Amino acid sequence: MTRQARILAFGDSLTWGRIANRPERHGDDVRWPRVLEKALGGYAMVIEEGLNGRRIALEDPLRPYRSGISLLPLFIECHAPLDLVILMLGTNDCQRQHSLAPYDVARSMRMLAQVAQRPPVEPGMPVPEVLIVAPPVVRMPDDPDHEANFFMEGAPEKMALLATYYRRIADEIGASFFDAAKVATVTGEDGIHLDADNTRAIGLALAPVVDGLLGLPLPARGPALRISGP
Repeated sequence: MTRQARILAFGDSLTWGRIANRPERHGDDVRWPRVLEKALGGYAMVIEEGLNGRRIALEDPLRPYRSGISLLPLFIECHAPLDLVILMLGTNDCQRQHSLAPYDVARSMRMLAQVAQRPPVEPGMPVPEVLIVAPPVVRMPDDPDHEANFFMEGAPEKMALLATYYRRIADEIGASFFDAAKVATVTGEDGIHLDADNTRAIGLALAPVVDGLLGLPLPARGPALRISGP
């Protein structure tokens, strides 16, 4: 017997599917987690946990609940058992207000990935694989008066280095790595978000990576452990 793999896609507005310059999200046929699920041919369920403005470990001084490391344990426990956790974060950590170097962003990602590697789940539940994804590199918007020119100042140069550092930390902690900038580029409308073709491209490119990691289809789990308590 086989079963569906359970995959958590944890990210920011690129995972939520934000459309540039609009308070709307791409449809189910476009957002990369949904495209990934479809590309895996019914052998996996991909759970979307994208939040606009999410950072890896930092909080947004203007909007609460944006620290990924604070909430990831909750989502892992809510959606357990998980076979894979995909982490695509780092864009918002490169905002000018945070003054973080690329290496500091990568150190935060190491901590986040290690949370997933030591999940707060009940005894007997599996420990998921972890896939760290470097997000597409931001650019300055086509409109010189767009506000992103100010709050993302210096971010393109920082993000151009993230893939190198993310790959290194993935190797060090035994996680897997994928560079989304190899298959997707941000739109010039705001310099941050993805058009339909590029967000779809990430889901399609991740499908063989995920299949290689998990070896789909997965065998059915053994008998559940009997535990005490609610």
